[in-house]
Amino acid sequence: MMQDLRLLCALLILVAGSTHVLGLEVPFLSARVNDYAELLSPESRQRIETRLGALETDTGAQVAVLTLPSLQDESLEEFTLRVARTWKLGRKDVNDGVLLFVSRDDRKLRIEVGYGLEGILTDAASSQIISQLMAPRFRDGDFAGGIEAALSAIDGAIRGDADAIPLVQESSGPTGMGERIFVLLIVVGVLAPFMYFALVLKGFGGWFLYLFLTVFVFSFSLALGQTMATIVAGVWLAAVPILRLLLPEKWQIEADTGSGGGGGSGGRGGRSGRSRSSGGGFSGGGGSFGGGGASGGW
Repeated sequence: MMQDLRLLCALLILVAGSTHVLGLEVPFLSARVNDYAELLSPESRQRIETRLGALETDTGAQVAVLTLPSLQDESLEEFTLRVARTWKLGRKDVNDGVLLFVSRDDRKLRIEVGYGLEGILTDAASSQIISQLMAPRFRDGDFAGGIEAALSAIDGAIRGDADAIPLVQESSGPTGMGERIFVLLIVVGVLAPFMYFALVLKGFGGWFLYLFLTVFVFSFSLALGQTMATIVAGVWLAAVPILRLLLPEKWQIEADTGSGGGGGSGGRGGRSGRSRSSGGGFSGGGGSFGGGGASGGW
């Protein structure tokens, strides 16, 4: 009798553990708007469906909305990435999908962005949409208004409207300047070794590294804002050629030419998702996600 009881307890523990490991189940993708938390009126749902349908027709990008009552202790970022990869929003090889997620009881929000739109809906831009357009309306109980405002900004950004996403409110005080200097120091620290070789390496190798690093100097400096990033990149482009010409001969380094022209593989393989696609009237087009986007709350 005791042995049977122990076996039963072990089975119960195993089942409970398995349920926890599996986590929250990814809902079935039935439409562009999947409002399981019942935050939208039928009219709002229809407006959103019409907007997102027109966006896909005009641009090919797929945007979907998912609201749930709760995450049930699931990690927000892990769950939304799992949903996006399962639904496979966006076109295959273009990866232009977006998931807008709301967890009602947890008061959490996230915008999950496909690889192909990360340059448009950057992490900073997604964060602005959440903090400036969604969170204030959600705090007032206007869930439909917040979701529609966010989707309007996403729609505009994908269509190329530079004013679709609210501008970051930059601080002009000493704290803001201190943060900018700190970020700039990090940028210089990360790129410093490569900058050094771009400066001292003789011949084509040095010039190639100088031009190659320009993209990274600008991209890393975007944390300071687009204006500052442009200035930093401009200083880099102007200063390095002058410094290379003025650098004493004894400090310059000859490029190593003994390695043979092996020509490494320059192209990167395309990132493709292996997640399942769902059936129904609306389904994903095979797009891939890597965790780009932003999270927030209200």
